[in-house]
Amino acid sequence: MNHDAINRLIHYWRRSFFIEPAVLLTFIFCFVVALLFHYKQRERIFLLLYFLAGTLLFIFSSPLIIAKMFSGRKHIIAYEIANTIFELSEFIAFYFFFRRSLKNNKLRNILAPFLVLFCFIVGSFFIALSFPGYTIDDIKRHSLFINVVEFFLLFIICLAYYYELFTATPKVGLLQRPSFLIVTSAFFYSALTIPFFMLAADIFRSEIATHDILFSLHFVLLITMLITMSKALLCKTPITI
Repeated sequence: MNHDAINRLIHYWRRSFFIEPAVLLTFIFCFVVALLFHYKQRERIFLLLYFLAGTLLFIFSSPLIIAKMFSGRKHIIAYEIANTIFELSEFIAFYFFFRRSLKNNKLRNILAPFLVLFCFIVGSFFIALSFPGYTIDDIKRHSLFINVVEFFLLFIICLAYYYELFTATPKVGLLQRPSFLIVTSAFFYSALTIPFFMLAADIFRSEIATHDILFSLHFVLLITMLITMSKALLCKTPITI
């Protein structure tokens, strides 16, 4: 990586207050915690894979960002593929987490259709990337749409969890429930991020500084959720309680 490329990367990180390196360090920390404390539980293992996907994304996103600054379509496609694979791994991790956390069969039955829907949208996006006529603007716009869909589905699932939680007789205090901590952080992460991704393209075109601030706040929410997850993983009790 030459001097000019490094300067471009630092300038890019400075726009978002150097939050992306902090996200990478948080993912590495969570990966190590999950690796040491997975206890062979399926839900913990899928979180481990999610942390690995996040670590790899933020490690390789820097070269892709530099490449995207210097060139066009191929590197943008590579970046959006990596980002979408990360989103898919995130949603799959939450799918298996909620399969055990939700006890009500009617509420649990929404998970599989949501997963199928999200996989269909992601698959359609990947297929569309192979078409030469698929413009860069469309690629970016549809990538943001996938973010919105993921967070909206996650938001609905979190509401289902809260409905079950507050309509059933409590057996364990809320703060003693690892699942409550994870779901609460995921709820705010999804709910507060949806408006940003819905308007991100328009904000970027009109107010780049505002876009960068909101993008940084999105990463702050992500870091908060990751720290909450790592705290839950340190408990010997199942994280789905």
